[in-house]
Amino acid sequence: MSPAPPLDATVRLSLRRRKDRRRRWLRWLVAALALAAVAGAVYLVAFSPVLAVARVEISGTDVVSKKEVTQAAAVPLGLPLVRLDVAGIAERVAGLPPVAEVSVTREWPDQVRIAITERQPKLAIQSGTGYLIADASGVVFDTAKSLPKGLVRLEASTREPQTLADAGVVFSSLSKQTAGEVSTIEVKGPDAITLRLRSGIRVFWGSAEQSELKSQVTDLLLEGDGKVFDVSAPTHPTRR
Repeated sequence: MSPAPPLDATVRLSLRRRKDRRRRWLRWLVAALALAAVAGAVYLVAFSPVLAVARVEISGTDVVSKKEVTQAAAVPLGLPLVRLDVAGIAERVAGLPPVAEVSVTREWPDQVRIAITERQPKLAIQSGTGYLIADASGVVFDTAKSLPKGLVRLEASTREPQTLADAGVVFSSLSKQTAGEVSTIEVKGPDAITLRLRSGIRVFWGSAEQSELKSQVTDLLLEGDGKVFDVSAPTHPTRR
């Protein structure tokens, strides 16, 4: 059998062009399909109701109610989760007085979880016929009709925020053992803070400055004798 005649140059060129066109069309088709897939994914995640907020789960509430948290959070139901302003929600909920910490997370496909850590009651400030309840830092977040058991009474000449903050600084600086012995914190002025212990011991603290050092000195003094201690100048404390 005689060999097939070689292809004419024009025919070879035509075949090559046809293959090139086929490759280009294939590349364009793949690119178009990829673009369509991306567009579909963007629509599904950012605009479709499929992955939108349908439920809000709230945990950790005791003093603050779930209704108050829901109103403060103002989570927009129906908004796609990916477009949710999580930081804004957390900031609004953190503005509620009983809230010490808050975590807001997206839970796919359609839920938002708000986890709250409430302030722990440590101080009680008499107000009218009841008490204002504050945490260890002096932040007031609740009320009570009678003095709750285990709380330290705060007797202050004023309920100005700075006064409460100073008392909070002092109380927060105390060691766990000493804090457990304190029955009353008296604040007669910014430089006249006194601790009264359940044993009858009084500790004149002075101002809230150098509270960490004053706390260490107080712990050392409490190991010895005396009923009245002065740590207002912590490098030169006195006892009697």
